[in-house]
Amino acid sequence: MFELDNPTPWAAGLYPGWSRDRQRQLTLVVKAGFSFDARGRLAPLALPPIEEADRYRGAADRSSLAAACETVPFKAGAELLLSGTARPLRPGNTGTEIEVGLRLSDGCYWKKTLAVFGERRWELSLLRPVVSAPQPLLNLPLCYEHAFGGCDRHDEKMVFSANPVGKGYSGKGWRLKGLELPQIESGPKFIASPGSRPQPAGFGPIAPFWEPRSRVSAALDLEAAARAGSPFAANAPADMYNAAPLDQRFDRPFSGGEALSLKGLIEGASAPEGVRLELPRLRPQLTLAAGETRQRLTAVCDTLLVDGDRRQLFLLFRAAIPFSLKAPAGGWVLVREPDAEVLP
Repeated sequence: MFELDNPTPWAAGLYPGWSRDRQRQLTLVVKAGFSFDARGRLAPLALPPIEEADRYRGAADRSSLAAACETVPFKAGAELLLSGTARPLRPGNTGTEIEVGLRLSDGCYWKKTLAVFGERRWELSLLRPVVSAPQPLLNLPLCYEHAFGGCDRHDEKMVFSANPVGKGYSGKGWRLKGLELPQIESGPKFIASPGSRPQPAGFGPIAPFWEPRSRVSAALDLEAAARAGSPFAANAPADMYNAAPLDQRFDRPFSGGEALSLKGLIEGASAPEGVRLELPRLRPQLTLAAGETRQRLTAVCDTLLVDGDRRQLFLLFRAAIPFSLKAPAGGWVLVREPDAEVLP
């Protein structure tokens, strides 16, 4: 087996598993972390922990994902995930709605905004349900518990499969008075009738048994997995381990230098446009050392994580190492900072 040698300030781990084409592999994951201030200035974080399993906010069947597993064997392209809180621009703000958003630019331009409301409910007006005026808005965690979804309060078997833990869903569409409505919506059209079925609005990871991720279950070969074989059926989707909402996925990995803007998410940010960060330009130097041979491994930055509450940013790099149980190779996997000397 290979051993890991990592004197860098980054966290790193080797994880056994399978490639998408059903071959055994070790997946090398490197996680680099940075803190940032309200002006967007970055500082390194030492050894940020790697999430080795999905982590939920509560019970898995009753809460959303707080963090997705980071040791998966592959992802398609790249994805951006954010956790945080919608915050008023000024302390003491008594408004009822704010806009929060992300912008990413690197030659091309990507933007996503969400509208965040104070508490709202269905009310009856001339026997027709209408949305109540929102209450004053305080800081609100950006989790799917506050987005559209949930189950019908009169029939718990009727569940909104894209977000079983949200609020506002009524499968039957009757006896709605007092039903809480989602506080996070994506717009531009917002909920106006009991028949509305918007996609859950959020920036965080989607649980694997929620739509659209649940659709990849057909790509699993559970019988083969029970025989210690590959868990993937032929032609497994390239994105079966991508956890971000579909509109937070990108065709190519991150390369560094991209400009990321966070609006309405960082406490102390005084500018209306929010905080602007520049993603670090770094590339771990990865070397496979077996006997007298040295082989350079290619690291792909396929995940950008932002924690707005803690003012932290993380870059996840991934590399695959073919591995065979019949002829297990031995040696070292060396993780170094760019331009560092690789020792024999």
